[in-house]
Amino acid sequence: MKNTFPIKTVLFTILIFLFAFISCKNNSESKLVYTENNTIKQNVKEKETEVTWTNEIEGERLTQRINRGAIEIGSEVPYNKEIYKLFKVSPVPVYPSYSDFGSLDTSNLKISTKEKLNSFCTALSSVNNADAFFNKKYIFNYVFLMDDLGRGWEKHFNTKLPEGKKLFSKWLFGEPFYGADIIQIPVRFYADYGIIDMTVFLSASGNNEIYQIIINRWEKV
Repeated sequence: MKNTFPIKTVLFTILIFLFAFISCKNNSESKLVYTENNTIKQNVKEKETEVTWTNEIEGERLTQRINRGAIEIGSEVPYNKEIYKLFKVSPVPVYPSYSDFGSLDTSNLKISTKEKLNSFCTALSSVNNADAFFNKKYIFNYVFLMDDLGRGWEKHFNTKLPEGKKLFSKWLFGEPFYGADIIQIPVRFYADYGIIDMTVFLSASGNNEIYQIIINRWEKV
């Protein structure tokens, strides 16, 4: 019994020492982690103060609700419903043009007239019954046209008028001019050797019969 008491006392003392040591170690680690976290936060705050931020552009407009009924673009430029309506107007179409030919705006040319003129150009290119499109009183103008084509082909293209093949690969119409009884339509023909600009005069009513055709210009390419 005398030997047991000192041993228990020693063991109890050792356990208390170990428990105190472990507790101190845990407290030290906790304080260390807290100190590290606190250091990171401090570094972030310091970095934020060092950053130069750009001022907001029109910050007030970003928070305002836009009302189309009354918007002020500037201090002297009111934006109201009347001005808003102007932006809804359909834009005017823009047509191409050639400096040596004119505008290609054929919007005011009737579809029936355009189809009739296109059929004539097809017949003229094939030299096949193109005279049928002429008014009978002016059929002689078709004869003059073919004579001018034959002589002009040799003069400007240095070759004879082709036979058995189409004279033109394509053609286009220019902006028409409307007179009291006559429609004047410029037509550009494209051939293998160049282009030929003509003006077709036809009736403004009825079957749009052709009265006369004038060759305005030759250009070899």
